[in-house]
Amino acid sequence: MTSVSQSKDLGQYLERRGFTPNPGNPAWLDLGTGQQTVRVLHEPGETTLLYCLAPRSACLYEAVFSPGTPDTVIIAAIEAALRPPRPASARPGRRRASGARAKQGGDPR
Repeated sequence: MTSVSQSKDLGQYLERRGFTPNPGNPAWLDLGTGQQTVRVLHEPGETTLLYCLAPRSACLYEAVFSPGTPDTVIIAAIEAALRPPRPASARPGRRRASGARAKQGGDPR
């Protein structure tokens, strides 16, 4: 796959997902999720930038993809950015085996 066809694939993906040009710079494409804005700068043959912005435009994080990065990698990063954050209670942590109880007080031995 050539970089031209790759670039077309990423462009089509962004269009299908509803990314729209940023009024300040039409090369920047934005998609609001309600909790954040995902912003992509993609120009064929150039570095692709991905930003996740908080509601007041504070940058939560950024990703930089060098020219030639496969579209599938960039698309996977965008998909991950678009997923809603999991509630704190759903985050992985240490779980006790079924029926296990914590010891309360007493000698720890």
